[in-house]
Amino acid sequence: MKTKKDTFLFFSAAIRICFFLLICISPVYALSQPIPEDSTKLRKIYLNDTDFESIITYSARDSIYSDLRKQQVHLYGDAKLNYEGVDMSADYLLIDLEKNEVLATFTVDSLGRRVGKPLFIDNGDTLKAASIRYNFDTKKGYIQEAAIKQDEYYLTMEKAKRHANDEVHFVKGKFTTCNLEEPHYHFGLSKAVMVPDERIVSGPMNLWVMGVPTPLGLPFAIIPLKKKKERTNGFIMPQYSLISAYGMGLQDLGYYFPISERLQTIVYATGFTRGSFGFRNYSEYATRYKYNGNFDLGYTRFRFGYPDSTVFSTTTVRWTHNQDAKLNPNWSFTANVNYNSNSTNKQTLNTQNNPQYFNNTLNSDIRLGKRFGSLPISADLKLSLRQNSQTRIIDLTSPIFNFQTTNRIFPFKRVNKVVGFSYANEFQNRSSFKDRYLKNGNFDSIGQNFRNGFTQNFNVQATFSALKNTLRITPSVTYKQIYNFQSIQKTVDTVTNFAIIDTIGKGGFSHSFNSSVSVTSNLYSYYRFIGKRKTILRHVMTPTVSFNYAPAIQQGITSYQDTSGREIKYSRYEGSLYSEYLTKSSGRIIFGVNNTFELKQKSAKDTVTGFKKLRLIDNFFLNTDYDIFKDSMNWGNLNMRMVINPNEFINLTITANHSWYSWNDTTGVTKRQFAIKENQGIGRITSASFATSLILTTKKNRDKLQNISNEMANIWNPQYQQWMLNPNQMVHFDIPWKLTIDHIFGLNLNTDVLTYRGKHYLPTNTINVSGDVNLTPNWKVAARLMYDIQTRSISNFNINLYRNIHCWNVVFNWTPIGTNKSFTVGIRGNASMLQNANINIRKPPIVLN
Repeated sequence: MKTKKDTFLFFSAAIRICFFLLICISPVYALSQPIPEDSTKLRKIYLNDTDFESIITYSARDSIYSDLRKQQVHLYGDAKLNYEGVDMSADYLLIDLEKNEVLATFTVDSLGRRVGKPLFIDNGDTLKAASIRYNFDTKKGYIQEAAIKQDEYYLTMEKAKRHANDEVHFVKGKFTTCNLEEPHYHFGLSKAVMVPDERIVSGPMNLWVMGVPTPLGLPFAIIPLKKKKERTNGFIMPQYSLISAYGMGLQDLGYYFPISERLQTIVYATGFTRGSFGFRNYSEYATRYKYNGNFDLGYTRFRFGYPDSTVFSTTTVRWTHNQDAKLNPNWSFTANVNYNSNSTNKQTLNTQNNPQYFNNTLNSDIRLGKRFGSLPISADLKLSLRQNSQTRIIDLTSPIFNFQTTNRIFPFKRVNKVVGFSYANEFQNRSSFKDRYLKNGNFDSIGQNFRNGFTQNFNVQATFSALKNTLRITPSVTYKQIYNFQSIQKTVDTVTNFAIIDTIGKGGFSHSFNSSVSVTSNLYSYYRFIGKRKTILRHVMTPTVSFNYAPAIQQGITSYQDTSGREIKYSRYEGSLYSEYLTKSSGRIIFGVNNTFELKQKSAKDTVTGFKKLRLIDNFFLNTDYDIFKDSMNWGNLNMRMVINPNEFINLTITANHSWYSWNDTTGVTKRQFAIKENQGIGRITSASFATSLILTTKKNRDKLQNISNEMANIWNPQYQQWMLNPNQMVHFDIPWKLTIDHIFGLNLNTDVLTYRGKHYLPTNTINVSGDVNLTPNWKVAARLMYDIQTRSISNFNINLYRNIHCWNVVFNWTPIGTNKSFTVGIRGNASMLQNANINIRKPPIVLN
């Protein structure tokens, strides 16, 4: 029997061993227990091993099991891991501490579905796959069924391997901008290498649409990837023209190049089956607080095909340059060039959405301006080109030089604050010629048509008040001096008795003098109506009476004799740049009055003033004149103009010209007698027009239209000019419906009785209706109709159908009536790689901000 001392030592040793085993076993036991859901966010285990350079942070929802013998950690259920900027998550993670690598994969639920596919994030780049094995030392990884998202691109791979230099080699890839698991479209890549933030280099690839392969493809491809804060090259998808005068074809297939932060450019190509093609380059440049502008250069070759063998070409040049006022307060440079070698906008392969198609004039101006510090003086040097598609005449002015005072100058300002002086001069060198001269290079003929001259104006004007500021009186005197470097000489053809006009290089001075005085005032009247709303009608009348005297002090008056010996007078400067003709002295008394009417009534909605104002008539203007030096028909026409804007979506403009004199009922020629003396009333209307504009939509949509207009004015868009001309014809899915109606009714006195017999007036009655409506959240239809009510015919009709297909949008454009008949289909991607666009306004990525 052992002693008590031996027994105590035995139990003491046993307790020590049990306590030691309890300490060793307790962590393993704790790791094997399930973690309650409510403590997931609180429980984290940190393992710091000498083989790792940093701390690994990991967690799991269900359980964490540590195998100390194999040096492995198993994480189950919503497992997460973070190590040196690498984040991994999956339904199951295996951390191998000996190999310094991690395996991530999914699990299968009771229904056989994959749960918790691995997600790999490395410095912002996201990769999703079926399984990922990644080594932290070598930075290499093996991936199965990978899906990578970078910027707005989605790339899936059947098998892939990531190398230490971050390159990913893979086979059987899918490249798309659609974020669906089964994308609407993708490019199938057989073998490819992805260099993050730089490019994807692929072998043979082809396009798949809705899971169906198409014959469209390439033997190889290099797809640029966007670096952070960098701009992306990319395609701009074309429109497909199925029916047109040039056959079938593609319109505006483009590629976008962001060259730098200050310059971007797009190259477009268009081709049709009958042989017509075109190329266009659009470039934009900008330097903040200095200047901005764009170039649009194009070449088009037209061929209509059998049986019409006509072939011709056209060149277009458009340039816009604007200088920021902050760049230089004393110097300014602007350019607005719109040149077409054929002087017409109707010769174009893009007849759809072309706002200049019905424009018959093209204007180009380049201007250099100079201000002289604080002095009220400025100078301008300008080049100007005017083209007319109807007359085929080009007016070239090269150059125009102006020097003028910007404000009135008050000499002896300390004693004189009423009488001011202003001065302006101008030099011009202008030529008018047929457009074929410039196209064919007949520069000698253009040079022979140049006319030049010089003019200067001296003006003295005073402004003062009378009768306690009731009347404002403005007298003015203007002297004008003209020098023309060319003049004409007329002789008679003895056979035909017609005048023969010869231009000679002999110039000379001519003068004109004009003086005027005007008196104006403002009269206010108020009309109060009985009622609870306390309605008040406010009428503001602004009458003006002025007298204008211009004596006939012309020089250069000469004459020639016809075959009968009759002397015919003419001015030697009739064909000069500043042309002059035989005139008489005039003394015109001008009467004018302007009226506005405003309604003011009590309104509970206005919490500031308690009253609501409504403008009934914005402007009602009447004007006529009387010439005291005429021997007959002293009264001029009565001119009338009225503008009504009862609310923000209705505009009505009415204009008319009325003659006081009688006329011949058969020929329509105006007589010298007053109409009232010939029993023809008070006269007749010589011309009149009624223009109505109506925009129907909800107030919320009108506010959206205004916001879009404000945004469009501050960003670049290749169809900015279209928006400028027709801001209400924009199609936007955020605006469910919109209807715009423009009606123009005009009457013009018939001056060609032989052609239009029995008609006193030649009417013009047209209506333009445009609108769009959302059929569904992804379908929108828009139409535009131009109808001639007088001839009861449709001059032009266009209908568009828009379909938003998640990552793409499709536009069907059909013009069945008009000179621009066509049917086109546009397919455009929503991603900026293909086209960063709204539904019908195409624009490349905005980089100049």
